[in-house]
Amino acid sequence: MANQFTREPEPQLREPERIVMTARCSSAQQRYWEIDARDPGTPALNIAVKWRIRGHLDASLAQDAFQAILDRHESLRTAIRLEDGRPVQAIAEHVPFKLPEIDLSGLPEAGRAREADRIAQSEACTRFDLGEAPLLRATLLRKSRAEAVILVVAHHIVSDGWSMGLIAKDFVAAYQALGRGREPVLSELPLQYSDFAEGSQDSMEGGALAREEAYWQGKLADLPAVEVPGDRPRPATRSTHAASLSRLLPRPLTTGLADLARKEGTTFFSVAYAVLLTLLRQRTGASDLVLSTQMANRDDIELEAIVGPFVNTLVLRTKVSGDQSFLDLCQAARETFEDAVDHHQWPFDRLTELLPSHGDAGRPPISINFIVQRAFIGELANDSFQLSGIPSPLPGALYDLNFILVEREEGWRLTCEYHLDLYDEATASELAAQFESLAEALVANPAAKLPHPAPTSLPIASPLWLPATPALPPVIDVTGLRRTWLQKSGTQPTLFALNHTAHNLRLYRPLAQELGPDQPFAALQLLDPLVNGAAPSSIEQLAAAYCEAIIATEPNGRYRLAGFCRSGVITVEVAKQLVASGRQVDLVMLIDCWAPGYFLQQPYGARLWFRLKRAGRFARRFWQGGPRSFVTRMSFWLQSTAAVRQAKRLIFWRPAEEAADEADFWRTTDELEALVQRYALPNYDGRVLVFRSGAIPAGWPPDATLGWAGHLAPGTPCFSVDGEGHEGAFSEAGSRTMAERILEATGRNRG
Repeated sequence: MANQFTREPEPQLREPERIVMTARCSSAQQRYWEIDARDPGTPALNIAVKWRIRGHLDASLAQDAFQAILDRHESLRTAIRLEDGRPVQAIAEHVPFKLPEIDLSGLPEAGRAREADRIAQSEACTRFDLGEAPLLRATLLRKSRAEAVILVVAHHIVSDGWSMGLIAKDFVAAYQALGRGREPVLSELPLQYSDFAEGSQDSMEGGALAREEAYWQGKLADLPAVEVPGDRPRPATRSTHAASLSRLLPRPLTTGLADLARKEGTTFFSVAYAVLLTLLRQRTGASDLVLSTQMANRDDIELEAIVGPFVNTLVLRTKVSGDQSFLDLCQAARETFEDAVDHHQWPFDRLTELLPSHGDAGRPPISINFIVQRAFIGELANDSFQLSGIPSPLPGALYDLNFILVEREEGWRLTCEYHLDLYDEATASELAAQFESLAEALVANPAAKLPHPAPTSLPIASPLWLPATPALPPVIDVTGLRRTWLQKSGTQPTLFALNHTAHNLRLYRPLAQELGPDQPFAALQLLDPLVNGAAPSSIEQLAAAYCEAIIATEPNGRYRLAGFCRSGVITVEVAKQLVASGRQVDLVMLIDCWAPGYFLQQPYGARLWFRLKRAGRFARRFWQGGPRSFVTRMSFWLQSTAAVRQAKRLIFWRPAEEAADEADFWRTTDELEALVQRYALPNYDGRVLVFRSGAIPAGWPPDATLGWAGHLAPGTPCFSVDGEGHEGAFSEAGSRTMAERILEATGRNRG
């Protein structure tokens, strides 16, 4: 049975087009046409955005609003056709626009989000035929009466990022007029994209850009090829398969970058570019670094309101040496960027013959790209709804790696787009985390000399921590591993329980006893794992350390994993990395583990109610257990605040060993919490059981899986277990319930 939410191709009942004019293609259009000619309809040239609509949206009015946008912008009525063997813009007088609507309101909330993401990815990757206008499509996803998502996809040959922001603004304005019963009269444009294309071609043919041409020929002489080592060999023919991940950078960090830029008389771009140069030097060992960036190329005010591909790619080449400080590098980055901007009118397609990758079908012209921009769409509103941009799917990859810094309401977000032919998710995640950690160190001491390049014999982010031969030194120092075997023999795959912040690894003993003698069961705690001599800066790195410890303990490649509280987050990443390394993870158990950030996403009133319920249970325990129990638990709760712990150290004397042990526990707890909050939740399709203790009231939160729905396989079961308090999951009754569900999931009977 076909998926009811998959939009089938509609019969093309097109009106006969009346081509009112043709125009030469711009240099950018010619380049995109050449890329498309090598792979017709390649989704790597699609631009996909998602608009969240809050309020009432009438589908017929929305379709008419899009039609008004096409009527205003010639580029959106343009097809690319051959004329005398050369591509030209064929501009139609009128092109009808259809806005399909898909109703997702009948699905559960988690199902709506999952289906919307699936459709968005499918639409983003659907190919365009450059010979048929419009090279723009949109789909309306109805999530409820008061909420919808509009997917807008345009081909780069008629649009760019700036243009997608213009389309959003025109849509809100046109819908406003239609909603008030008026014709959506959008102001007439003084110029159209064809005027720009013709003018730019005249400039090149007339020799007006000879200065720019000479500059680039000198700048790109003897240009090296700079690439971050991949996780696998580069294929002979390049695909467009790509993925992306992002992380929200801490506000103090980005404020520090901006303050440093102002102090040094440079720009935020130049300082962020200098951080990336430092990262690339560490990862590649190269001192002559080459990457690219994009510039809007809308030099005249008349061009700012026109939809079209104005963006031009600039090549940035900067020399980096160990004698430089970060301040020196910021100035070098500034000079590189300003020189490139001064010569930005020379089109990138005229530079490709000067690049070392020219003629290599397996490589992009430039391997690494970097973009810094404000969000093109903030929040727009009219009488009926509010429109805001939300994270969009990635149709394909034009680069091996693309680092994008975008400023949104919540702060600066770093996105790393990576080519799946070359890189694993763990590598991309490590690159993003290393950018953040380097930025923090460089801003803290910008006058110090740049750090030395890291060894490149083994990719830092590789999930395959055990090399094929023992010659390479270990990347992870696991000497701090605490391993407790609760059951060492048995025919079942070994169950490894992670308990990163608790010293008592025997917490899991009741569960091990309930699972019986046939279940090998080891509890692991890894304190202070070191990656190239430094503490892990991400959950991915920490999980990789646990992967090595697990594989070293039991190399047979079949595992079961369990994680309690914050350690459950590490457990999911461990499972993901083990599977990526070719090993089998039979089952994952998450025990009283909230997905990062999910609790804080709940309404304030609901969170307050939860805390009051928890306080009520605490009071009952005090009444039942007496003052000593009350004081013990209150002391533990208070110590979750760093200031209280400091006061306790000053007021109370304790043996040095005991004090150090406690300080170690709280330091590890605090460090893990910081890593968890920065972790971008992945999708994991393996078998998972979610258990929630009696500390969480029945019927709350809305997602019974504590925020994991949408990131785990559909239908992942969630079970409540008896027991008072957070660790009550491991009570006798709670452990029995968990064991029953685990045995049931693994097809075994209780012994």
